[in-house]
Amino acid sequence: MEVNVREAKSLIEKTTLKNLLQLYMYDFTEYTEVDVNSEGKYNIMPDFDLFWTKPEKNYPFLISVDNQIAGFVFVKYINTEERSYNFLAHFFILRKYRKMGIGKLAAKIIINAFKGKWELYQLERNIPAQKFWTSVINELTNGLYEQKHENGRIYQTFIL
Repeated sequence: MEVNVREAKSLIEKTTLKNLLQLYMYDFTEYTEVDVNSEGKYNIMPDFDLFWTKPEKNYPFLISVDNQIAGFVFVKYINTEERSYNFLAHFFILRKYRKMGIGKLAAKIIINAFKGKWELYQLERNIPAQKFWTSVINELTNGLYEQKHENGRIYQTFIL
């Protein structure tokens, strides 16, 4: 089984990601109060287009397994007067590919590709995501990370 994580910059890949976001949003309805719009679709994240119009700070990736689409990752580089860090904005693995180590491998590939400070969070109701990210971050950092609970979210920060 070959896992590949590649940057998604073409318009075709943008459409693919837009389609996958519908599945991602649907999965999230287990933890949120989000409804579909009048067209029967979920509204796309408001900053979606920035991943193509401001590519110097926004990085969309497609995850594939044996050349089949398996998920995506969205990473942002945040640079403010207070701090600079990589932010893992969205991470999604199709159900077919879960519990196989694919997500963990893809997460490690992405995080290792962007050395430096990192931040990510999970919704406090999303226990499976918390367990997944705790495991990934523990393995990457040997347990050297900070975690906080704020506004219904569990945040992890670390340096790699």
